[in-house]
Amino acid sequence: MASLGTSGGERLTAADPGLTWNRYQLDGRPRQFFDFSALPAEARAMAEICRVLLSAFEPFDGADHNPSQDVVRELTERAGRGQLAAQRERGGIVVVPVLLPVEFTTAGQILTQAAREHSPDLVISVGLADGTDAIRLERVGLNLRDARIPDNAGAQPVDQPIIADGENALFSTLRLKAAGQRIAEANIPVSLSLSAGSYVCNDLLYTVLAHLRSQESGARAGFVHVPDLLATDAPITVDEAVMALDLLICESMSPAPDTHAAMGALH
Repeated sequence: MASLGTSGGERLTAADPGLTWNRYQLDGRPRQFFDFSALPAEARAMAEICRVLLSAFEPFDGADHNPSQDVVRELTERAGRGQLAAQRERGGIVVVPVLLPVEFTTAGQILTQAAREHSPDLVISVGLADGTDAIRLERVGLNLRDARIPDNAGAQPVDQPIIADGENALFSTLRLKAAGQRIAEANIPVSLSLSAGSYVCNDLLYTVLAHLRSQESGARAGFVHVPDLLATDAPITVDEAVMALDLLICESMSPAPDTHAAMGALH
């Protein structure tokens, strides 16, 4: 993968080797910018085809790791090597990985700032849903903050809207059903979820969808929850999660509307 350059400020790297995460300047804290001019000419040409803004979260609730980072790191590195199904089927892709804090408001501000900076075609966020046994493709973000535990900055909003007077819910614009069918065909456990929760993951999903709508952006956006991929009894592997995300990107790059298929829940 090409080295990710900076546009000023301290160069920051995540704990994971082999990948420099993009971080943004916000509230006086150093955040690294992605500089497309630092890429080789071939990669810059690819950037004109499809830019995928892909985010992961830092650890939270006392954990020392968040598996969303493993998924985003591995997919980004495979994209750099031209090894994605999305590249074989759809053409050139540049993935811009962004590491987000588990903080209400701040995570959304950082990712929407990144979207303004790079004008991506796809914005896909990945987060941990401990206890789930499948890849969860989130269909809807609710205009609700109701935190069972504080975020990493100590905030614990309860029964509060994300955007005052905002719509009650906003739906993902990714081709979730088309992707879900392909993921299932690859024998990877997958479900379409009607609740991204009421913590920072949902906060991010709703905030990004609202931002893209307000900007009349043509970008598609959504959120994917993964299980604890590093647990000894993990229902899926990191490799399977990367494959699922690859197929989601591949299907969402298509200009076609989503597949019309009966994939709803019975509860």
